Amino acid sequence: MALYGRTKLMTIMWTQELARRLDAGKITVNCCDPGFNATGLGRHLPGSAVLRRLLNALRIGDPRKGAGIIVRLATDPAFARTSGGYFSVRDARPLECPEPGRDPRVQKELWEESVALLAGHTAD
Repeated sequence: MALYGRTKLMTIMWTQELARRLDAGKITVNCCDPGFNATGLGRHLPGSAVLRRLLNALRIGDPRKGAGIIVRLATDPAFARTSGGYFSVRDARPLECPEPGRDPRVQKELWEESVALLAGHTAD
């Protein structure tokens, strides 16, 4: 779970750096907290089958809810001029990037490290 949390934070950071690099008049980029979704991502973890059945019985974690915010950010004219945002699944309200990823310098450093890592892995 710690690794999952770090990758989510890096996704927010990377999105916000990408937004600074793009012309927001031509293309926008945003990210979201899709909430808890029972997608099967942890299906190999011990006890996951029992948890999945419980969540289904309680009608918790429907992936369509998480997908809804993604579709809304991509299609709703209210977000047409918004770039670099991080939004809540519940009500599409803006969220702040958690620390330590909030600093634009740290976001830029993550971007540069990603570029360097990818530069060493070219397609064959």
